[in-house]
Amino acid sequence: MKTEPLYHDEWCDRCATRLTEIDRDISSEEALQIAQEVFAFERTRAMNPEAAADFVSFEMSRPDRGRFERRSVDRPQRQPFLRKFLRILTPGVRTS
Repeated sequence: MKTEPLYHDEWCDRCATRLTEIDRDISSEEALQIAQEVFAFERTRAMNPEAAADFVSFEMSRPDRGRFERRSVDRPQRQPFLRKFLRILTPGVRTS
């Protein structure tokens, strides 16, 4: 059985909701920005939005984590809201 793919707005809304559950200190606007940046990654966009939020949270909290980046060529230079979220999850660890 194949599920219908989610549209960008619905995916981001659901991901943002989960992000605010993970970190109650970020605003809904910040969570939506982070969700949009997480959607930009092919790997996390292919996931259920709640699972993508959990995945990013878990991966970024690991002390031995590698770089979290897209595999495509056209990547933006900065993703400020995602970097802020990652700093919250991993205090004292640089994300740039």
